[in-house]
Amino acid sequence: MGHDPVREVGLTFDGDLAPVLVLNADYRPLSYFPLSLWSWQDAIKAVVSERVQVLSEYDTVVHSPSVSLRLPSVIALKDYVPTARRPAFTPVQRIFARSVLLPVLRRPVFDP
Repeated sequence: MGHDPVREVGLTFDGDLAPVLVLNADYRPLSYFPLSLWSWQDAIKAVVSERVQVLSEYDTVVHSPSVSLRLPSVIALKDYVPTARRPAFTPVQRIFARSVLLPVLRRPVFDP
């Protein structure tokens, strides 16, 4: 097999510490409830395989012997994934996103 920079990441994190919001190609979440979140590992794999566009990043950088990448916090798929139904974004979901998700996406993954 070839060189896989994702497997050679020199740092390890708990996946809950760096959630990545996943948007469809039209920049809408893939799902609203539960909100479409990927682990940082899955997001890095998608970035390396060029399946997604990175819209926002954490300050944390992961390193392999040949590649350094900032951890993505928001990504958008390059190919549109059709969804069965687009539910309305209810006020409760807006409150959840504003009060719970945004502070998580804005905080540093770890303090040096």
